[in-house]
Amino acid sequence: MYPPRKDDDLGRYSGLPTERPRDDHDTASTQPYDNSYSSSASLRAKLSSLTRRRRRIRPTTIVLLLLIFILLCVFLNNISLQYGSDEPVMWNEGDFTFNDQSRPAYLDKPLSTPLRIRLAVMSRVDEFERRQVTRDAVLYGVPESDVKLEYKFFVGRRVAKDNLDTVKGWLWKIRLLMESWIYGDIIMLHDLNDVPQRLSEKRYAAIQWTASVPQSEYDYSMTMDSDTFCRFQTLARRLRHAYPELRPHMEPILIGRMGGHLVYLQNTVPDGNINDSDEDFILKGPWYSYPLGIGYMLSSNLTDTIFTADPPFPHHINYPSDDVMIGSWVAALKLFHDPNVLFETTIEHSPPPQHRVYPKPYLPYAVDTKVVDDTVGWHDFKNRGGNEGPIGWETACVHRLSPKEMKDLRQMAEIRMEWDPR
Repeated sequence: MYPPRKDDDLGRYSGLPTERPRDDHDTASTQPYDNSYSSSASLRAKLSSLTRRRRRIRPTTIVLLLLIFILLCVFLNNISLQYGSDEPVMWNEGDFTFNDQSRPAYLDKPLSTPLRIRLAVMSRVDEFERRQVTRDAVLYGVPESDVKLEYKFFVGRRVAKDNLDTVKGWLWKIRLLMESWIYGDIIMLHDLNDVPQRLSEKRYAAIQWTASVPQSEYDYSMTMDSDTFCRFQTLARRLRHAYPELRPHMEPILIGRMGGHLVYLQNTVPDGNINDSDEDFILKGPWYSYPLGIGYMLSSNLTDTIFTADPPFPHHINYPSDDVMIGSWVAALKLFHDPNVLFETTIEHSPPPQHRVYPKPYLPYAVDTKVVDDTVGWHDFKNRGGNEGPIGWETACVHRLSPKEMKDLRQMAEIRMEWDPR
């Protein structure tokens, strides 16, 4: 800005002074001092000082804003996790078969040593309510005298469909980070799109986590879906009573509710693939048992065996075959070593003509796994799914329940004492 003229004519401006200001101690200076320079310098100094003050943000302000943001996120998270009204679920006749005369005596017998389980729960980014109700109704309060439980939820990277969805995705991401910070029980697979086609890769990563500690530190690796209600005390006591011969550290074991399939896999897709629809080479062979999505358990011996393979077991197969993948591994560990077993290409996955295939074994030696099909302990809820049934005393894991149903089931008089009071 130019300084005003001395004649106070504010509409006109004079040039900046060319003479340096006079110093009282400078006797050599004889030129008069033009005070317009002093006024200009003073004005600029004040403006510069004001600008510096406006740009400065105090650290305490940043901390305060961050604290407000965190509290707001926690508040919104708690508001959104209300499970609806306090009205009880209206159960239907025949949903339960609790009868005092049919209660097994083993349910009242404490275990001499607890069952050690490393649990991976399959979850989606947006399943905030389901994760919370799983914590509250299933995981919290499991008696350590029966089960020593270590668990994680596994979520992938959310894929946005449009710009509006992108905004929602960022809000969910912030909310997910807050949830992870609060509970510390979420593993985010940042390189894996959270889409159905890649659920098999998510399961592989989840089981890999369970195998990330020495085999001696756990008995079973377990995965279950986020809509599965598990009574872990019943599960542990049922296993010790109904299957006392099982030795999870000594033998390969697969436990769950079984279906049947004939698809086998050979590893052809490298990790880090971009295309969600990529699948490993698919062939067919003899029928085998595979665990349904209710949940299933792999002995620490079998889990450790799977993750000694190099290259890794095939784990790129599209939904809904992610559970089939587990059964195909178990069957292939034994049958890929037998040259007399017929394997061939499939019409659906290979160009014609259909021909015989001699698959390469996963390991240098054959592994014969003990498969336990527990139809009583593992099932879908009544009238929901192909393996449905009522909930009874020996139901360990029941599938296809809503969050409200899981919450109310935890409070039922017949089973609520299976958890430690909080």
